[in-house]
Amino acid sequence: MRYKNIAVLMTALDAESQAVSLKGIEEFGKSRGYNIVVFLWFTGAFETEKHNLGEVNIVNLPDLSLFDGVIIFSNAFHIEKNRVMLESILEKLTCPIVSVGCKVKDYYSIRTDNYTAMRRLVEHFIDDHKVKDIHFVKGIEGNEDAAERYRAFEDVMREHNLPILPQRISSGDFYVTGGEAAAEEILNCVLPFPEAIICANDIMAITISDILMENGYRIPDDVIISGYDYSVEAQSNYPRITSVRTRFMELGMEACRILVDVIDGKDVPRDSYLADEVVLDESCGCEEKSVAYDEGDSRVIRGEDIARRKQLHQLIKFEKSLTEGDGLEDWIESLKEFISKIEVPEFYFCVNDNFVENVFEIDILEQEEMTTAQRLVYSKFSHPVVSYQNKVFVNKPAFESKYAFDGMFKNSDKCKLYVISPIHYLERNFGYVVFVDSPFSVGNQLFISWLIKMGDSIENIRKKSMLQNAMNRLDEMYIRDSLTGAYNRFGMERHFAEIKRKCMMSRISMQLSFIDLDNLKTINDCYGHEAGDEVINAAARILQEESGKYYVTRYGGDEFIVMGTVHGEQEIEEYWQRVKDRIEEYNSDGRMAKLSMSCGYEVFKVEAKTSLEDCIRVTDRKMYDEKKRKKREQG
Repeated sequence: MRYKNIAVLMTALDAESQAVSLKGIEEFGKSRGYNIVVFLWFTGAFETEKHNLGEVNIVNLPDLSLFDGVIIFSNAFHIEKNRVMLESILEKLTCPIVSVGCKVKDYYSIRTDNYTAMRRLVEHFIDDHKVKDIHFVKGIEGNEDAAERYRAFEDVMREHNLPILPQRISSGDFYVTGGEAAAEEILNCVLPFPEAIICANDIMAITISDILMENGYRIPDDVIISGYDYSVEAQSNYPRITSVRTRFMELGMEACRILVDVIDGKDVPRDSYLADEVVLDESCGCEEKSVAYDEGDSRVIRGEDIARRKQLHQLIKFEKSLTEGDGLEDWIESLKEFISKIEVPEFYFCVNDNFVENVFEIDILEQEEMTTAQRLVYSKFSHPVVSYQNKVFVNKPAFESKYAFDGMFKNSDKCKLYVISPIHYLERNFGYVVFVDSPFSVGNQLFISWLIKMGDSIENIRKKSMLQNAMNRLDEMYIRDSLTGAYNRFGMERHFAEIKRKCMMSRISMQLSFIDLDNLKTINDCYGHEAGDEVINAAARILQEESGKYYVTRYGGDEFIVMGTVHGEQEIEEYWQRVKDRIEEYNSDGRMAKLSMSCGYEVFKVEAKTSLEDCIRVTDRKMYDEKKRKKREQG
């Protein structure tokens, strides 16, 4: 049957919070007859602008108006340019939209009560641990969750008449980088060492905890620390991190329930909230947890360690095969080998129209002159160059790119989870991958490494191709005549060696023709050198267009040599008849400067002692005999 489709826009699916939230969306959506289609990118505060453009560009692939509804996560808005672009895309839609973790315009939203939970945590530190000197590490600027957590901290500090000093506030980013920067600020601060450190999330808390312990500080004896999110990493850390538990599975399920209810025409509140809970643990010296640790909820997406080890092994093999491979065909074979080993139900690698020509064969100068928009654009049609279904690689026809993947708009035996991510290098778009019902693409840091390796390896092939193309162009310039495009003497010598080798190995003959244009001096004197150049070019063009396997050389000003392998004299006679017919056609256009040429040719039995000079000498004499004959006939 044909199922409905929900689009999910999100980044950082490697994070446990995102992965578990998506699992909630998937479970509820599938239970109500919806495919879940995730347009996934990986960006953060540490990204370069060009890399970010290549990542978030995936949202420009689909026509979101084809979907029944859209769910968008708050971390999609972390970067201002992304926020502006996403809001521009969303405001054109008429389908219902639900934002998760933040309020976006007048769309439906589901959020957690960050403020109340953070208040309780800060109050616990002040009231129960009697600390007064607290360092706070903020989240990403502009993020609603981060702002609410910091607001709660400020309010509680003021209510307890405790100072909020600028030196005690670090601008974090929810990533390891933010934790590292905050730890350095704390260690180098002129103020006494703080009694407590409160972080806006677990990742930064873990990072700071590790760095402080490396510098000799004991946790919680010398300083108490807390995070937020109650992640698996925080609970497996030493010491275990005091944190705030968000029910991410419930958050995802509620987001999907709200969207489906709106689609079904039900009356739904615009804004909904879920309560967060403080979980006290070792990093503040309180080992009695306020809630039970829910293995099923927080670990459901992570998979077994043995599966990750297998994937890591295959990723290492994949990287090695890319290094050893040579060109796009080897790259595709390496990709197929990797996909077949990581046990995915379905996989597709899709590229733009004329992928090979536009990426690997286009002139290097033309590529470098392309605008950012031209490098990012998705073509009207997408072409699956690798398609994997039910453990078999298949051929799948092209489809319109606006669908992102046409399979979810067709009849299917069940609802599916599609994860679609870009393959690019900086802002150069190479295409995208589609994983279907695959754990590899969800809650897996190896997935990010694999995506980056995919883009980097294609870029390496592109650069090698561009370098080879440039070398070929330089070589062509070296062996080509600049006026006519025919080969020059360097090219002639190279091709003679090749022809001689073929003739001796295959025991075939070589023909060499020597051509001299008639009356060129008269044409130059009467009509000018431009007319003379036009006649030379016309001769070269006719000789080359009719040459087939022969090589055409401009030997001198008005002299040409045509040579190549031949199986009999009839072949060369047929060639010259075609040339004569073309000359008659050229002269029939009423041109004042007529084209005429004299030719002498010979079929040579090639031996080791055969030299190019001797062959030219023989045919040169025959050409002059032909020229003398013409003059006698003309009186």
